[in-house]
Amino acid sequence: MTSWAIAVALAVLSQAAAEPPRSQPAQTPSTQASVARFEIGGDVSFVADALPRQDAVELRPKASLEASMRLSRLWRARFEGFAEFLAAERGGGVAAGVVQAREAWIELAGSRGDIRVGYGRLVWGRLDEIQPSDVINPIDASRFLFDGRSAARLPVALVRGRLFASEGLTIEGVLAPVFRRGTFDQLDEDSSPFNLTNDLVLPAGVFALTEVGIDRREPATNWSNVSGGGRVSATIGRVDFAAGAYRGWEGFGTLSFEPFPLPPSASFVVGRFVEQFPRFTMVSADFETVVGEWAIRGETAVFVEKTFQGQSVPGPVRGRAVDAGAGFDRATEHVRLFGSVLLHRQWSDADATIDRTDVTAIGSVERAFGRERYLARAFGAVTPTDQSGFLRGLFAWHARDNVTVEASAALFVGDGDTQLARFHGRDFVLTRVRFSW
Repeated sequence: MTSWAIAVALAVLSQAAAEPPRSQPAQTPSTQASVARFEIGGDVSFVADALPRQDAVELRPKASLEASMRLSRLWRARFEGFAEFLAAERGGGVAAGVVQAREAWIELAGSRGDIRVGYGRLVWGRLDEIQPSDVINPIDASRFLFDGRSAARLPVALVRGRLFASEGLTIEGVLAPVFRRGTFDQLDEDSSPFNLTNDLVLPAGVFALTEVGIDRREPATNWSNVSGGGRVSATIGRVDFAAGAYRGWEGFGTLSFEPFPLPPSASFVVGRFVEQFPRFTMVSADFETVVGEWAIRGETAVFVEKTFQGQSVPGPVRGRAVDAGAGFDRATEHVRLFGSVLLHRQWSDADATIDRTDVTAIGSVERAFGRERYLARAFGAVTPTDQSGFLRGLFAWHARDNVTVEASAALFVGDGDTQLARFHGRDFVLTRVRFSW
């Protein structure tokens, strides 16, 4: 979907949303006031984690606030934000903090469509935990490993419009006008044990000035750099399916080494790393259906334009990629089980060493017991072709209605080139106490 088409669709949606449903009379001001409501909540948590193989120990206290407002029958708004702080030993004492909104938007909703403007997160795709077409929001890597993908999505400025063409057909358009990169850790990223750029090794005689840092050349905020796309969702019988397309920017860029000018007689090279964030174009499709007590899902994302880190060729190289998977989900009174298989294929005409095919098996089992006071969960992702895997276990105790105590641990197996395998050596243990209100 082109940018002008999305803009036209949003204009139509705003008009449709402003009209009251034809089956109901327009509400009087007194009736609309009765619809208005305000809900507020939040939590405070204290997290302590340790990465023994990285000689890192961290304390991460965090306070969150959520507020939902229905201003009238047509208007609603939401705010969710947090303040998080870090006191850590990472080969030296480190202290940092961040205050950030995760959701801050207002929405006009009618019977024929809605339009949302603000700051937030949108999820595309249907597979559990690793969704190939979930590309609108960049990811914070440390939060993904600690808590999963839902907690790891970083919000972006956006405009989202939907047209409810019929009971079973929805047309969606999204514009994200401001680029935001992914992070390895929002709390002092440079010293974070999850920062993969700290693993970079240069050839003998080549030196990078680490005090200069990485020169991140992010896309400028202008109309030509807007990200956006569209998605059509439909239901036929007992099958929900969707197809979409999105053109955006990579959240984690490609690195190249840029040397500084030196005299010709110099026997060494000094420079800095430069990170650039290339464009990508994705076309996707997914489906979901229910067979008895089983939910069956499938998803495919084809990246017809993608850039990789060159291996036999220095710097970035253009290529293509396909991520496709299928999975199941089953939930009973006390147990939830899901599993999926994800195929990743990538190739490049400019660098044949980029070509690879990986198959990853992903699964999780979760069980509540003790009258829902206790919860045990195990999650794993294994890539046999790469001989790598990631295992994470969690145990939670609901000490009171508003108090939860958690303990978890994660182990990385192998040291391959898949996304999770690159974090080898970052095994961790974590404890969390959360007070909600």
